[in-house]
This record gives sequence, C-alpha cells and structure tokens, in this order.
Amino acid sequence: MTADDRLEIRRSLEEQLEDLASREVSLTAEFCPDENEYASRVYDLHVTVSLRERESRQAARVQAALRRLADPQYGVCRECGEDIGLARLKANPVAEFCVACQAELEARPRAA
Repeated sequence: MTADDRLEIRRSLEEQLEDLASREVSLTAEFCPDENEYASRVYDLHVTVSLRERESRQAARVQAALRRLADPQYGVCRECGEDIGLARLKANPVAEFCVACQAELEARPRAA
C-alpha cells in the first residue's frame, strides 16, 4: 500500500467520521392527547435511539481504523495475517479481515 493509498483511506475515514458527527438527532417525545399518536412518537423515538447507537458504534470503528492506519500492520488480516486487498480497504476502510476470513467469521454460529 502506497502513501497515497493511505492518504486516500485517511480522507475517506475522516469524511465518514465528520458525516456521523454532523447528524442531528431529536430525542423528545412530546405529549399529545391522542394515545395512538403518542405511541407512534414513542416508537419513532425508539427507532431514532437505535439508529443513533448504530452510528455511535460505526464512529468508534472509524476512529479505531484511523488509529490502526498509522500502524504498518494496517491492511493485514487479523485472522490469517495475509494482506487485505486494497480495493476492499478503499471500499471499507474499517475492515480488519480479508474477504475469506470475514466470510468464515460470518458463517460461524453466534453465541447467544
């Protein structure tokens, strides 16, 4: 991976982080006299909180990738030690596994 590739990936990660940070969220469920409307607002609030939690986890992954980018081991699969393809890293800079190891990881049954 060249220095230009790393710079391109850094910019992509920084843009993702900026985009995630710029999203505004309203977390209020105002009172309304109609119970159905209120229930709908509470449900919308629940969905908003879930989305915000997901965005928070993504921001943490982006920040971790930015830290790893400074390490010469960035772009090396954590599982098998082979290089993660440059195209994969450009498409998904937070990737920590090569395609084969990621597929194997996703195929494993999850513990409850």
